[in-house]
Amino acid sequence: MPHPDWSQLGLHVIAKPIGPVCNLACSYCFYLRKESLYPGNTQWRMTDQTLEAYVRQYIEAQPEAGNVSIYSFKGGEPTLLGLDFFRRVIELQRKHAPAGKRIHNSLQTNGILLDDAWCEFLRRHNFLVGLSIDGPPDLHNKHRVDRQGRGTHDRVMAAMERLQRHGVELNALTCVN
Repeated sequence: MPHPDWSQLGLHVIAKPIGPVCNLACSYCFYLRKESLYPGNTQWRMTDQTLEAYVRQYIEAQPEAGNVSIYSFKGGEPTLLGLDFFRRVIELQRKHAPAGKRIHNSLQTNGILLDDAWCEFLRRHNFLVGLSIDGPPDLHNKHRVDRQGRGTHDRVMAAMERLQRHGVELNALTCVN
């Protein structure tokens, strides 16, 4: 079987614009400990210069035949960057996308920081939101806790209801053990 022509298939990159920084302390998370790989580093936020280079280069890296660029933002917890960061993402995508290029965005989140302003933004810009939820309260709260050790199920469910109320497309990311 012949190998595909990768130059025509495009690529998909998952951006972690805040690195391992998260507002939760899930017991199974392997990513939080990644901070220790970079001793002395306290700045995890993607700079504006890096963000613009990423957006521009990602669009340029897609094949000419493809008219879609799909951006995926994960973490740590990407909502810790705030809405202004994601407003800048949209601004840069519009600046660098050639005519006819469609842009899709997705965001993987624990949902804790999603308020009405977030949900309005996510809906307006057609983000697909992956919400991390590990089942009913007894299962979810066993491992998905905040920095004070409190379960987060009720807050995640409130975020889910808020996303649904605003008409945001969403799916679930669930860890099974």
